[in-house]
Amino acid sequence: MPSPRGSTRRPAKAAAPPATPPYASPALEVLETLEIENALTSIEARLDSLEIDLARATGSREDDARRIAGEMAVMRARVEDALIAFAGTADQIRQTVSSIEKRLSDLVVGEELDASVEDVREELEARIDTLGEQMSNLQKDLAAIAPEKPRVITLPDAEPKARAKS
Repeated sequence: MPSPRGSTRRPAKAAAPPATPPYASPALEVLETLEIENALTSIEARLDSLEIDLARATGSREDDARRIAGEMAVMRARVEDALIAFAGTADQIRQTVSSIEKRLSDLVVGEELDASVEDVREELEARIDTLGEQMSNLQKDLAAIAPEKPRVITLPDAEPKARAKS
């Protein structure tokens, strides 16, 4: 039973002829050998060139990684300094609040004022606690950034400091 696609079928292909016909003379065989060796030499030269390019790209990538790591160290130090300064300021505010609270308590005696002082103290404590939580979240974010792939941030005065620390 013939196939419905019988008219579109192609006949089977014959075996492919050899890539290079056998040469009749030894001189032609020597020429073929020289041609093959020439092709291999050009392929090896190209391979050497590619290896050099790859080594150059790898070196450049390592240099970039070192530079970025230095910049990240400078930025981390700056942020840590800012957080330390912020924590110091928060401690000063707490001390100021407690001294003001003590002065107000010493000046006025009465439940009404004590209640308002307590309200002010609670409000200030809430604000300071909020600032503390924000600092904690910022520190967590900074810690999470460190293992990630660093982003490139260029600062005009960051490089001399990074080199001085290195």
